[in-house]
Amino acid sequence: MKNCNMKTLPLFVILTFLLVSCGTIKPVMPNLPVSQINTEALPDSKIDVPVSIDLTQVFNDFNSKIPSEFSGEGLVGPAQYRWHIQRQPFNMSFSGDSLHIIDAARCNGGGYLKNPLNGKWSGVCSCDVDVTIGIHAGFNISNNYSLAADASLTQFDLSACNLNVVNFNVSPILKPHAIDAINNALAALNEKLEQYNFRTLIEPAWNVLYQPIKIADIGYIVINPSAIRLSRTSGPGNLLNLLAGVTAKPVFYLNNPGKTEGTILPDISTGAGGNGFNLNLDVHLDYRPLNNLLKSAVENQKIPVGANSYLLIKDADIYGRGNNHLLIKVKFSGKQGVVLYHGILYFTCVPVYDINTGNFYINDIDFDANTITKLKEGPAVWILSSGVKKYLNNQVHFNVAGQVNDIKDKLSQSLNRQIGTNLTLSGSVDSLSLQGILPENDYILVRLSTSGNLAVKVN
Repeated sequence: MKNCNMKTLPLFVILTFLLVSCGTIKPVMPNLPVSQINTEALPDSKIDVPVSIDLTQVFNDFNSKIPSEFSGEGLVGPAQYRWHIQRQPFNMSFSGDSLHIIDAARCNGGGYLKNPLNGKWSGVCSCDVDVTIGIHAGFNISNNYSLAADASLTQFDLSACNLNVVNFNVSPILKPHAIDAINNALAALNEKLEQYNFRTLIEPAWNVLYQPIKIADIGYIVINPSAIRLSRTSGPGNLLNLLAGVTAKPVFYLNNPGKTEGTILPDISTGAGGNGFNLNLDVHLDYRPLNNLLKSAVENQKIPVGANSYLLIKDADIYGRGNNHLLIKVKFSGKQGVVLYHGILYFTCVPVYDINTGNFYINDIDFDANTITKLKEGPAVWILSSGVKKYLNNQVHFNVAGQVNDIKDKLSQSLNRQIGTNLTLSGSVDSLSLQGILPENDYILVRLSTSGNLAVKVN
């Protein structure tokens, strides 16, 4: 209460001074230290990157690098035999990560005797028999993105080829020579296939994940990949489908952070797949709609205090200063006995958001320290026990699920879009959990932890 000098003033002036001047409550505004949201570290995100590799050129190499004809010759006593195998174009069947080739071929064998007069060989007999050739090739991608294939001969069936003049089945002699010729061709083919490298196919997707992805009017996400692994390979027709698993630490930004310098695409690592997409997302609750709701609830509400006293709330505002406590400013008038009061009261409280119901409310409401000091200076101390704290605690209770769900919907929409020329995002947000609340100057920051799934398809 103010120290009033009343010695020379008339009585009615003294009373007016007491009622008007000495009943004014104007505490100093709260000055709270800046706080930080303590958030738990999120697990790494595991993002799937399906990649399809067209193996048409690889299959063409199979047909071109494995000769369509094999031939040879040898001696059996005084006779010479010659053989020639001609295969048909391969009939290839690609399933899973393996290529299976079954080829029908024809083998022609001939017997020759040397003319003792001129030393020339003359054909004296021949045979034509069926040959079945089987080849298997398993495909994989090595840790440096080269195509690894182990093409090998799995079947070589050659019918008996009898040279009647010398009464000799030449097939057992022909077979190992033919098998050696095919194996040499397959070894050369395997070396050729190792020259296919798919790093350049993966690198564009890797680099794009370091660039900011806009989320409607909310902010930006940078995926920040750090490692890559291959989960499986499979494919129908001429396509080899790979599921590349990317390990990442997505970061949310309010403003566009600009292009981020990424890391060089690392070699493929080993490891288990994942727990989906995880991101801390900041939701801003505007004070304006909250204050409109609060004003409509408490404006001109009278709180009785005993038989002859009351406190009338004329206006109220919710605001913050970067501290973990929310502040409430109340303009009031009131009366205790015959003395009138008016002024401002400040309250601190802890904001609470229930992610399951969407309800926003407060706990631990109390008069601010400066307000308590001011009220204890004079007869207005009665306001401390007036019940206004309990009344405000009951009134600050709003449902803001609509704002949060709108953010969730916008995030889900932004995770399903094309980015760049050859990449398409495909994802969903499955759950939200609360990480922390911080009342800032312009909004209440609600930090949510989101989880879901995300894939980046390379078109």
